[in-house]
Order: sequence, then structure tokens, then C-alpha cells
Amino acid sequence: MNKNWIDFLKSNNATINPELEISFPKNQQSSEHTVTPVTHLSVLKITGTDAAQFLQGQLTCNINNLSDSTSFYSAFCNAKGQTITTLLIYKKNNEYFIVLPTELTDKVITKLHMYILRSAVKIQNVTDNLCLIGLTSSNRTILPSLPKNQFEISQSTIQFSSRNDRYLIINPEKETSALWTQLIHKKNVVVVNSSSWKFQDISEGIPWLNLATSEEYIPQMLNIDKLGGISFDKGCYTGQEIVARTHYLGKTKRELCLAECHSTAMLEGSNQIVMNNSKQVTGKVLSIQSNDKVTRMLTVMQNSDTELQNLTLDTPNMDKINLIDFY
Repeated sequence: MNKNWIDFLKSNNATINPELEISFPKNQQSSEHTVTPVTHLSVLKITGTDAAQFLQGQLTCNINNLSDSTSFYSAFCNAKGQTITTLLIYKKNNEYFIVLPTELTDKVITKLHMYILRSAVKIQNVTDNLCLIGLTSSNRTILPSLPKNQFEISQSTIQFSSRNDRYLIINPEKETSALWTQLIHKKNVVVVNSSSWKFQDISEGIPWLNLATSEEYIPQMLNIDKLGGISFDKGCYTGQEIVARTHYLGKTKRELCLAECHSTAMLEGSNQIVMNNSKQVTGKVLSIQSNDKVTRMLTVMQNSDTELQNLTLDTPNMDKINLIDFY
């Protein structure tokens, strides 16, 4: 993450832990208009005369349908169709940018390099050059030319949610700091902890992977198809045979679900889910985040078990969870 951006946030009363999670002094004001640094995501830049063709052969979306006003929430798979990482890809001035979990950045760069061969493609980690902030606001005049549809782009702003007016904004540090100051002091936007963006992603069914969950699930188990990130007619890409076969055979054996737990204790990701009074595993936790009142998690469940009651986590306290609808 950009050092000047970190220094700027610290000068604005931010506390940053070793995992780069950012918190601010408790703000008693509740607001529908909030902003937060997005610190758990990184950005790769893919350039070169063969960049489009290269990415077309690796990602589940159709790169040819990208424009300067559209992006895709997509997946990069291994040869078995298992998702190495979920990602957001967008295009700017014939350069391609991939937003992905920081924890998987090195792994993804290594995997992509395996397929470059003699192609004219360059992969750069540009995270230190760009800053990501998350804006939540129902006020469409808060910024000029806000995009209207999910994953639509206007300038450097991506509409990240079609339901809750969330925007991911990606800019160089100086522009980001100036925008932050404008939002806080002129637009009366409330600063919130970086964990709040993770909590909203989970609540809306936006799946991000980590090293423990990478290469475990095919994209349909993560709802990438429902998010518009899989093309079934673009031709071959790594893992395409498995992904396509699953699509044409019908429903997957496992699916993404949202669960809620009223314990806000620190719960580790990738806990197994078990039925109450039983040790039968029904699914796994993909990602988990607490706010002040509740813990929410994305789970990958067996289809036959998504209507089950009395589900618990495989934790010492056997924390009870309930499956709920995506927000």
C-alpha cells in the first residue's frame, strides 16, 4: 500500500495494524454516507500487444466485451476448473487492471507467468501506485457522473453493488487524498473502519478467496455466473472444460450462502459447518467478518443442506449460525 497514503490516513487519526486493517476513533454519528480505505485488495496491471488475447485465454469472462465503461467480476482458474482467485477486471486506455485479494497477489502473478510463454505481455503489481477507497451513499450527486449499474465504470469509480449504492474508487495517492478530504469536510461523509467494506461484500455475496480457499471451488460454487463473470460462448480458457460441463449438466452440488452468527468473537475463516448434535460436515466458511453486533460469513454449502436448521460452526463453543438471504 502506498506509503504516502498510509501517512495521510494516520494524520487523519487512523490506526493501522500489521495486517493493514485500518480503524478510526469511534464515530457516534450514524450515516447512510460512509467512506473507508479498502486495504485487503491489490491491483495488477497487464499490458502488451498480446494482453487481451492472453487474458481471454485465462479468465472466465469475455475480455472482448470489456470497455472503458464496463468491468467484470470474474475468476482465474486452474486446469481442473478450480478458482485460483476471484477478481475484478477493468480496462483503461488499452491497459488492463485486475483487482484481487492481496494475500493471493504473488500466487496469481506466478500462475499467470506460467502461461505467458512468448506472448508480448507484462504483468505489474501497481498497488503502491494506486489507492482504493469504498464509498457508500444513496446521494447520486455526491460525486459527478456516478455509474448506475453494477460493475459499470465512470472515470475511476466502479459501481460495486446494484443494491446498496456502493462504489469502489481507484486513483493515485494525491487524487485519493484530495477526494477523501472533500468527502469528509464538504460532503459530510462519515469515516468507517476498513472491516466495514468486507462486511458489506459478504452481506451481498461478493466472494473473495485467500490462500486457504484458493483452488478449492469451481466458479459456479462462488456465484461468479450469477455475477455475470462467466462467458459460456467465448471459447477456450484454462479450466473452461470443467466450468462449461458443470453449466450444461445443471446445478452444482454446492452453492454460496450467507450465514449469520450472533457471536462477535474472533472467528477464524475456513471453519467447518456442522449440523447441531452431529459431526456431519455440510459446508465450509469462505470468508467471515464481524461488526459491532453480529458476525456474517459466506459459506459454500451442499445444495441438499441449504434448508437445514440448527447449523453450528465447528468451534469450541459450537456457535449457532442461521442461513439468511443476501442483502
